[in-house]
Amino acid sequence: MSPFARINSSRSPMLYVAIAAVLLTLIVGAGAAIATHNSSADRVHSAPAGHSYQLPVHHPALV
Repeated sequence: MSPFARINSSRSPMLYVAIAAVLLTLIVGAGAAIATHNSSADRVHSAPAGHSYQLPVHHPALV
């Protein structure tokens, strides 16, 4: 019997606990991301309409 078949056929309570913990972590993380997401029109991380922010370019010193 292959290891994958053995894992698939097992009914271990620890396996169910581990899967439940992973799913709970994903659900809580998604909920936190949705709750903290700023959905208003004022976005801090984007430039206003018609403006473009450019990063300064530093040229290496000529020797």
